[in-house]
Amino acid sequence: MEIYDIVKQVGISVSVWDESVDRHDVVREEFDGVCFYRVTKKVGELGKGAIVTLEGILFDFPRIARIMHLENGIHKAYTQPFYVEEKVDGYNIRVARIQGRVLAFSRGAYVCPFSTDRIVDFLDTKKIFDGHPELIVCGEFAGPDNPYNIEHPPYVKEDIKFFAFDLMILDKPQSIPVEERYKLFDTYCMPTVRRFGQFSVSDIPAMKKVIKELDETGCEGIVMKPTHPDENILKYVTLGSCLRDIHVTAPLMAEMMSEFFTHRIIRAAMFIQENVKSLKSEVFAQLGEVLLQPVYESVTKAARGELIDERFLLKFREEKNVQRMIDHLHRCKVKFEILSKKKEGAYWHVRFARKCYASYEILQHHLDGLSHVD
Repeated sequence: MEIYDIVKQVGISVSVWDESVDRHDVVREEFDGVCFYRVTKKVGELGKGAIVTLEGILFDFPRIARIMHLENGIHKAYTQPFYVEEKVDGYNIRVARIQGRVLAFSRGAYVCPFSTDRIVDFLDTKKIFDGHPELIVCGEFAGPDNPYNIEHPPYVKEDIKFFAFDLMILDKPQSIPVEERYKLFDTYCMPTVRRFGQFSVSDIPAMKKVIKELDETGCEGIVMKPTHPDENILKYVTLGSCLRDIHVTAPLMAEMMSEFFTHRIIRAAMFIQENVKSLKSEVFAQLGEVLLQPVYESVTKAARGELIDERFLLKFREEKNVQRMIDHLHRCKVKFEILSKKKEGAYWHVRFARKCYASYEILQHHLDGLSHVD
């Protein structure tokens, strides 16, 4: 079967496909001998992030709508029961077996060499894909030692963990229904996000207890998954998640869109209004600290001529995947430096420093006294 035969199944003609390739809306990729196409801009039914292979299509993972008032959002969204799961703070991947190779694809449809290297630590990939070769395991990599996300769940103290939260099928844009998905998770002993069970619109007090416990223990929030196919998946985050987002991103405030911070401040205010009912002095102090302290530290570094950076450790099973990850970061235009690389036990430990040149240069201009119009 040719690639044209694959895309014809979703109504994309040969001419439309070729034009999309010419415009770079679709980009041909190769990873360790496995060829596929990465969709960078919507083409027909294929959204950004979809992956087209000779074995079938991995549809893009849908963006999940957010509610900022839990009770009103649930009443507006659901008439039927829904499941509640923990929203884990990490990065999203889809795992599939393509041309005999198990690969982990990022939301942007790149093969992530680090995730591909480590996924076998968490999934019995041979058993899963021998039994269900058409399966796509969607999940979150989370932990302090990852290349993309500084935040992580409080219960992952070192390295990384994988948490499955969804299952899809090649050539189908929909997820497998929740009950069927849970059975497959358990059959193949897949590690999953925490599952809090089934709720209905009358269970708001119980849900608020879940949210309170998650907030108090430093977790991100919840995802609600409907049992009725016409109702939507929703997400809701804790106050602490909003403050941590601000704290880890504020060092780069000079180069960030202001909406990143205003959205999280509004989310925090909404959470407090619904769940706490009043503003307490410690929240004022906490918000000021997470906003101003990191920016002050970045300004101080720039004043000393020190480049702002973010440091992280990655552990690899195979040495060849270290270079693949380095190449991947270069392709994604990440500026970084390798600080160290050594074998410790079964893993290669590689320390990186991500260089934040844009923030440094902006702050340097201000410190040098240059004027600007805002």
